[in-house]
Amino acid sequence: MYHHVKKLMYTVEIGEPDPKFGKMLLEQFGGANGELAAAMQYSIQGLNCEDAARKDLLMDIGTEELSHLEVVGALIRMHLKPMKSSREAAEADPLVAIAGGGGVSLFDSMGNAWTANYLKITGDVAVDLRSNIAAEARAKIVYERLISFTQDQGSKQALQFLMTREITHMRAFTAALDSMEKPHFAVGIIEPTPQLVDQFFNASTGESQYGESDFVGPWNHGNGLVVVESEIKGGSGLDVKPFDPKPGTEATSPIDSTPVGEFTNGVGEKQAALHEKANTKAAKTATVEV
Repeated sequence: MYHHVKKLMYTVEIGEPDPKFGKMLLEQFGGANGELAAAMQYSIQGLNCEDAARKDLLMDIGTEELSHLEVVGALIRMHLKPMKSSREAAEADPLVAIAGGGGVSLFDSMGNAWTANYLKITGDVAVDLRSNIAAEARAKIVYERLISFTQDQGSKQALQFLMTREITHMRAFTAALDSMEKPHFAVGIIEPTPQLVDQFFNASTGESQYGESDFVGPWNHGNGLVVVESEIKGGSGLDVKPFDPKPGTEATSPIDSTPVGEFTNGVGEKQAALHEKANTKAAKTATVEV
């Protein structure tokens, strides 16, 4: 159940309206990294989540993002207000001024309509949490850039509030992922091909006119990774020996989503049973507390 309270999560006050900046702010209203996209992504992930605890997390943050959308909308509306009466202001963006009446619409700063294609929803809680961490990082950097393009103190302070909450959410999603106690790169139920998974393919070779050359770092050497050269450079190339997929071999957590697919060798049934057991235990605990 959603209940609208007629109070902004953060009170917005601005000085002189700036329609051009208002147009920039639309990026965080109807853009790919904006608040509506975040609210929909986390809420729909929550609806799909089989783990009650992480479902609660996703619904909490998804709902907060709707509150952020309201704050951004109020900020945009204040900055766009001159478009209602000034032709010069309206010329900053005829789409907003004429089609939208100088108000907020579900477009980004370039006039592209909002689309569900912005959402990253896989139905796998561990994968979705990783997507959410990245989404919060992208939103943080967008807010940071918006702050750098306004001198209005009230706008800066509102954006600072919103930017800070992105980091809070990133921390919460990271903690939720870590609490699943899975190995860092354990995804799904099928282990990757041995040896091949440890090979870093050196596919960008030589030295450019700018002096760029091959570099060695923890991303290609160490951490269990080894560099493999292409055959055209005299190397052995990647290990491409066939390896049959083996469902049920990847390290999993009781919190993992139920696997999807016909050929899961019973792993799906086992995961579903774990969820059923956890939900039954939670229900009994709630009954005792009451």
